[in-house]
Order: sequence, then structure tokens, then C-alpha cells
Amino acid sequence: MGEELYGTQFSAAYSGINARGVNAVGNNNTIHVVNNTGQPAAKPVIRDLVGVPDLLGVYAETAADEELREKLGQRSTACLAGRPHTGRFSTACVALARRHGPDRIHEVLLPEDVAPEVLNRANDSIKEDHGYVLRLPGNSHSQAMRLLADLFRRRSASLVLIRHDDSRSGVRHSAEVRHRRPAPLAVFRAHLGQHLRDRLTLTDEESAELVRGYLHHNDLVDALHGAYGPREVVPIAEAIGRSHPADDDTLAEILRSSQPRRRARAAEILRSDAGGGRRPRRADQHERAFRIAYAVFAWQPLHYVFESAGLLLEEIDGQAKRVDWGRLALQYPVSELLGPLDMDWQEGREATRSRGGSSRSAWLHDGAMRGVIIDEAWHEFDSTRPALLKWLDTLVSKDDEPMQRAAAEAAGLLAHHDFARVCADIIDDWAASPKRRLRQAAAWAMVAADMGGQVGHLVRRQVRDWASGHRNFQRDAAARVYASGLQQPDLSWSLADLRRIAQDPMQQHTYTVAEGVHQLYASHRADRIIFELARWSDDRQLQLHAGGALVSLAGIPADNSPVGVPELMVRAASHEVDSHELVRLWQVALLTADLSRRAWNTFEHWLISADSDDTLRKATAALVTDLTALPTLPRRMTFHLARLPQFQDGLPEWLDAAMRK
Repeated sequence: MGEELYGTQFSAAYSGINARGVNAVGNNNTIHVVNNTGQPAAKPVIRDLVGVPDLLGVYAETAADEELREKLGQRSTACLAGRPHTGRFSTACVALARRHGPDRIHEVLLPEDVAPEVLNRANDSIKEDHGYVLRLPGNSHSQAMRLLADLFRRRSASLVLIRHDDSRSGVRHSAEVRHRRPAPLAVFRAHLGQHLRDRLTLTDEESAELVRGYLHHNDLVDALHGAYGPREVVPIAEAIGRSHPADDDTLAEILRSSQPRRRARAAEILRSDAGGGRRPRRADQHERAFRIAYAVFAWQPLHYVFESAGLLLEEIDGQAKRVDWGRLALQYPVSELLGPLDMDWQEGREATRSRGGSSRSAWLHDGAMRGVIIDEAWHEFDSTRPALLKWLDTLVSKDDEPMQRAAAEAAGLLAHHDFARVCADIIDDWAASPKRRLRQAAAWAMVAADMGGQVGHLVRRQVRDWASGHRNFQRDAAARVYASGLQQPDLSWSLADLRRIAQDPMQQHTYTVAEGVHQLYASHRADRIIFELARWSDDRQLQLHAGGALVSLAGIPADNSPVGVPELMVRAASHEVDSHELVRLWQVALLTADLSRRAWNTFEHWLISADSDDTLRKATAALVTDLTALPTLPRRMTFHLARLPQFQDGLPEWLDAAMRK
């Protein structure tokens, strides 16, 4: 879905991307987890930026480089002001790496409502001769530089603040540098040259010669100049590098899948062609509405497109205060309404027919055209935005999940462009709705907005506001966002939000919080998550969530296990998880009425896995011994184990001994 909405700009925070690739031009979607106390950290979180050495190999110079170097030579703090997705984060990292070394660069993360000057109280975290980057919203950069300058000077360290520059003029601080995006051809040369050198073991001159050969193609140069930033240039360079040597046909196919060409095609799709005859004004609007609906409901049966296009026309008429014309039947065939998209639709019909299906769907040859068409409608037509937002609100109110999901995803894409408006007009209302399906739509929309990578900080702030607010419906919406995979920069912040949500009486009979914890799980986080859940288990109001989360985590199979050995069981066997905390959580899960059936099934799977794996047996036997030492559990365990088909001939010796201790 993220690739459909954002194409090459998709922020891969949901796909496990590492610190290479697009991250090297400022995507910065790698999350390193540090301290977990179960509550929001009252001090800054400082994480290492592991991709800086790779970044230096592909960095394209900008006009700000020399000025920023001079500022850092004169001062311990500086500010880089620019627009998002222009490579300003990369520029800051490179300037610091050239001054302090690529392995000495860190990013500072501040919890909500914590001012930058808190670094003065955590000065032991600032290392000698290291560089630090801090993204700072608002206009408090001047005060922050003044308050922090002495700290970084004493450490012979440097701090670069990054802020969004939305002003055209005005007085600037003497330590502030304006950032401009690098030249697209320079970004292309750097990335393609590096790719060819690594792949073909070429010298710098040999790779540069190959790159110059590609830049003789006028269509390629035009596409690069039409890119909105480095994040659209890099995928073109990487695709050519993978296909090298790329002939004209291959190059044309790569360009067809680029964001600049997609935008040009979207403009063509939404440009209604009146032809030679005179047509009613309604015809142009009908065609555009149908094509927008076709993109929003990509891959869905075509009846969704017809129904939603009619609803969009009603909203357009309402905005124009036009008399309702009703829905005219048998007026325009699908091929005429689709125009340039007719070829995609015909291709989809053939594909469906070849698979033996009969339903006609809104097929797109290039799935990423979905988001580009919605973008084009939002940005290129006057007075369209109110009608689009009301239309999406109407679609979400329908009791039809495919319609709700498609509308929520489109709302998330539009929130990526105008977060405040879209959130205030529709998403906030969905989150506060007593209807569960609308709260779920709010969660889908937030995740879709976050996938674009540009408004992630706004999404997380909004979700935290919902989680800490006074409306239980909004807290439920926040839980659904976490259950959909969104994470805060620090594990403790996510767990603190989930704990706050779990205390809401409305959550007492749901498993949304447990699913949110499940989404946070990774093997290197196991001990911290189990530690926090054990603390939850001491609170009667949180016990259901603690037990439910354990049952969910206990069923996750290890990645390298061919037989599905539980991942948490492996962590317990290697003593990476505190055994007493694990015993407490299993006790809660096995004795809680709402969880008991699922918990026993999962626990039995642990015993069966231990019976066939010597490396797991000792830790599992100790777990069984500790559990059977608790009141009420021995008889229940005997009852359940006697009914397992694997143990019908008697318990294994190791298990019987563990239960008798």
C-alpha cells in the first residue's frame, strides 16, 4: 500500500530497511532502540547514525556545505534551515563527519514537551570530539544554540540543529545556514557511479565515463530535472545500475516507473479531452471523478468505482451549490470515462479472464499510479479539496470495509500533504467516533500518512495526544494505530502510550493493546518488553493486557527455525529474558479466564518444542518447576498435559521430573 501511494518516496519504516539506500539521502527511517523504563524518558535519547560512512560515498555537494563547514569551525552549534526531503539531514551528517569522523555521528531525540536545554543536565551523554544532529520544530533554534553552545564547546563537540524553513525572508541568526537541495544530476552521478564501482569493480574514471554515457539520453536528463528531490533521483540511478548496461528500451521502461513520468501521466489522465465536438460541462467533471475513484479503489471490483464516482459528483455539485442532477443512466461507457486508463482496465480484464475470474476490477498496470493520480487531483484543480475531503468522509461512513479502507488510505496520502487540515477536518472526527469502524479508519489513515516519511513526527505527536487525552474513543484509535505497526522513536515511549491506553476501562475486553505490543516485538527487545509486561501484571487493571501480550509474543516463531520453535522460548533458553518475570506472566495468562484456552494451547506448544530440542529443555523444565510451585497450577497443568496426544503414553522423563520438584 505504501508503494502504491508514494511510489519511490515510500518510507520503508514498515519493511525493515537498514541504513543504506534511500536512507543515505536523508530518509532516516532506521530506528535504534535504547533505554526502556516503561515511562516516557525525561532525558534525551541519543542514537548512533550507522549509515554515515556509506553516505559519504554517495553524497552530492550542495551550496550549503562550505558555509556550514565554516560555521562549525567558528562555533560549537549551528543551524541548517531547509525544506524536508531536500537532503538537509545528509548535509548535516556529512559536515559533522568531515569534522569529527564518520563513526562519531549521533542523532538526538527529544521526548514530547522536553526542551533542548535538557541536554545541559545530561551532559555526560555528550562525548568528546563527536558530532550531533537534532531536528528542532518551531523557531526556538536561536535560544537552543545559545543555551547549548557552552556544553558542546567544553566537549570539543559540534551540534547541528535542523529546522523547517518556511519563510521567504527575515532576519536570520548568524549561525544559521540555508539549505538547498543538491543538483539532481549530481545526485544521479554520485549514486550510479558508486553502484557501478561496487558491482563491476571499476575505477572512479571508468564509472564516471559510463555515467556520462547515460546522461546523453535527453529523456533521462528531463526526468532527472523533473524530480522533486534526491529521493526521486536515487531510485532511477539504482534501477539503471541494476540493469547496466541498459539499452534504450530498458531505459525507457525505467523512466516510465519514475515519479516524474508518473506525474506527467497523471496530468494526462485527469486532463479531459473534449475532442472536436461540443460537450456539456458535466462530462469533464464526470470523467475526472470516475478516474479519481478508479485510482482510490485500485484492485477493487468496478462497482465501487461507479458508486464512489457518483458520490464524488454529488459533493462537487454541493460545493458549487448546483441543483442535483441525479445520476444519469446509460450516458457514458466505461472506456470513455476512463480515457487514458482504458488500456489499464482492458489489461486487467484479460488478466482476470486468464485466471478464470469474472469480476471486473480497477486494474492499474503501474500500481504506484494510484497515489500520483490522487496527488494530481488534490494539487491541480481549483476548489477540489473540500469536495474530496467530504467525499472521503462519506465513503468511510459506509458500512463496507473495502470502501472504508480505500478512503482511509487516500485520506492518509492527503494528510501527507496538508496534515493539519486533513486531520482537523476528518481524521480527528473518525478517531473520536463511537463507531468502531470509523476509529479503525482513523488508524489506517495515520499509518498511511506516516508511510510517506514527511509527516512522521506529526503523526506520532497526534497519536500520543490521542493516547494521553480524556476521550476513550481517541485512546482506542491510538491503540489501533500501534496495532497497525506504528512505533515511536524510543521503545519506552510506545510502551508508555500503550500502558496509558490499557488503563482505560473501555479496553478491558479488547486485545488491541496486546497486538500493539506484538508489533513492537523484536528479539533484541525481548528483555525490555517482558520487563514492562511483568510490571503490568502487578496491576489488576492491566493483567488482561499483560497476559494477552505474552500469549501473542509466545507464539511468534523464530526466524531460523524450520519447525516453528517460539522465538521468545529461544530467548528464555539463552537467558536473555528474566525467568521470574516470565513465570509471573505465564501465571497471569494461564489463570485468566478470557485468556486461558489460548494460553494453554501456546504453553503446550512450548512443551512439545522443548521435548524435541535439547537446547530448550533445561530452561523450559525450570519454567515448569516454578509454575507448578504456585497454588492452583499443578492440578491444572496435570489436567491439560494428560490430554495432549503427544503425551498420551505418559509424560517425558524431563517433564515429569520438573513437575515433581
